[in-house]
Parts: sequence; C-alpha cells; structure tokens
Amino acid sequence: MRQFEYEAKALFRKEGIPTPQGFVISCAEEVFSIPAKTFPKTLKTQVLSGGRGKAGGIQFANDQEDAYQKAQDIFKLPIKGELPTKILVEPKVTIKKELYVSILIDRAYRGPILMGSAEGGVEIEESGSIEIVPVPGARYSSFHARELGAKMGLQGKELIKFAGLVDKLWTVWTKNDCDLAEINPLIIDGDDNFIALDGKVTINEDAVGRQPQFAGQLAAHLSDLGEREFKGKMCGLNIVELEGNIGILCNGAGLTMATMDLVLHKGGKPSNFLDVGGGANKDHVKRALDLVSSSSDVKVLLVNILGGITACDEVAAALAYYKEIRPEAKMVVRLVGNNEEKAKEIMDKAGIPMTNILETAVEEAVSLAK
Repeated sequence: MRQFEYEAKALFRKEGIPTPQGFVISCAEEVFSIPAKTFPKTLKTQVLSGGRGKAGGIQFANDQEDAYQKAQDIFKLPIKGELPTKILVEPKVTIKKELYVSILIDRAYRGPILMGSAEGGVEIEESGSIEIVPVPGARYSSFHARELGAKMGLQGKELIKFAGLVDKLWTVWTKNDCDLAEINPLIIDGDDNFIALDGKVTINEDAVGRQPQFAGQLAAHLSDLGEREFKGKMCGLNIVELEGNIGILCNGAGLTMATMDLVLHKGGKPSNFLDVGGGANKDHVKRALDLVSSSSDVKVLLVNILGGITACDEVAAALAYYKEIRPEAKMVVRLVGNNEEKAKEIMDKAGIPMTNILETAVEEAVSLAK
C-alpha cells in the first residue's frame, strides 16, 4: 500500500527525519491563505504514479497569483491517468547536494538491503551509481549505515549525519511493516543539513491489520490501479490486467502461468492473471467469476482448477450459479482432483461441459474467443 508523499513525510518526521515544513491543499483557492512573505513555494501533485516531475506535476510559484494559476493546472493534470485530489505546498529549498537512500526487501539477498547513491533525483535506477549493503537476518546496526555512506563517498560529519538519518529510516521501515522506505532526493541544504525532500513509503498490505494507524486507508491508496485490480484488492483477490479477451481463473500461481502460456501458444490472448488461491469456497469463486467477467473485452471464461485443498464441487457450485444468472456467458471448464465426481454431477445438471484435459480446454477457449 503506497503512501502519498505527504503521508510518507509524516512518518519520517515522527521518527525525527527532517522534511520541509509543508501542508496539503484540496483546491487552488487555498493558496490565498498562504502569507505572501513566505514565497517562493513548491507545488507538488499528490499521486501514487511515478514520473510526476517530468509530466509537469511539480511547479515553483513566486507569489499567490502564480501559485493559484499553477495549482489550477496541476489539479487538472492527470499523471498516468491519475488525477490528484491534493497538492503538497512546501518552501522552495536551497540544494547544495542531492543523494539517494532506501530500505527494501531484496529476494536475491534474501532479506532487507540498504541502497544509496551519491546522486539523487529522477531516473536514479539507471544512473549506475547505486551502492548496496545487505542486512543479514534483518539484524541492523549503525555500522550498516556507515558502510553505505562510506561507499557513497561520504566522510567526516557528513558520514555521521547520514548514518544517523539512516538509523531513523530503519525505524520507519520496521515500525510500520514497510516493503519500501525511500528518500529521493535526500538533500544537503545550504546550512549542511540533511533533509528528505521527497519520500516513498510502501506498507506491506498483509501487515495492515496489525497497524491500526493505517486502518481504512487501503481503498484511498489504490488510485494507481485499474478498475478490476482495484475491485480485486477490495475483495481479497489479486488480479493482473492484461489486454486479451480470454478471462483466466485458476488456482495456484504456477498453474495460472502455465495456463496463460498455453493460451498464448495456441494463439489466444489472456485478459488477466487471476489465482483464486487454495481452499477457495463457492462464494470466493463467485466473486472471482464476477471480477474476471467484469471487463467488456472478455469473450470467454477459461476455468482451470486442480483440486487439492480446493474442492472441485465448490467450484462447480459457483459455476452453476454463474451460468444461471449469466446464461449467455461462454465458459470452458477443466476440473480435476478433489471431489471431481461430485463436481461433474453439478456441472451436468447445470448443462456446463467439463473436461479433464487442459490442452482441449485451451483450444476450445481460443476458438470461442476468436
């Protein structure tokens, strides 16, 4: 669950990481309440999509009227299809140097890593100057921060200040169950202070339940998702939008990927990736069917369930219900495994053909979609 910049910075300040003293506005007219003597200001669109600087979502204003005109423009400017509902207004800061630092989970290192660079700003990932310090077993100490700072070329007081800031960023990362805590750029201002000029924080969605401060926030923080992906998150289903016309519903990520690969191999185009998960019951499968078929591009549903923990008769009951309310829907179904015979009885009664051969099912689905 990505946090907006102003929310990420609030988490930073809570642990003592300096940020510009800003505030958010919800309409352009609010800039007239800003004291004239406090200008110039920076206006930053609050969206979850990246690339907002290049797209014109960050503007500098010299006075109230200038801020008003630019705020109006920003509120009308979609970034990758996402319109802002808030703008963060901050003082314009003198920048002596830009750095980059983040903490994230890295599968290659099998745990958290610190990442840093003596360069900050846009396209940092392509700069080739990234330094990495693993934190084995998540047993962090200030030594890791000093090692990273030294690799970045920091020395003396700068190195000490940097390490102290990374200590605080580690607290943000652990206390809030983060997948990512990033400062880019981390600037050194004209008074040699380290300031988080921008920040990204991603909360692990599976941990939101034990983080009461984030309760009820999920829906408001999925604005960068497509309609089906958003609905899926809301009902506990992970769906990935694609551009085809064959709706895919399987159980198990490996089985889902194999099914999609076979669809492509046979000349079809999947509309989505959806793993309904192990042990899915009738109601869960019904929600998955509604979700997959909610796209007008879907011409046929391809259901491929390998019943282990999942009972085939539960899936069949959901399919029978779906066929009753959507008799015009085209479905191709492969059900194999736990309670397969019971499932066949339900499917026969509902008039839904069923096969236990995946290739046959895929070929039929591709033909129907065409």
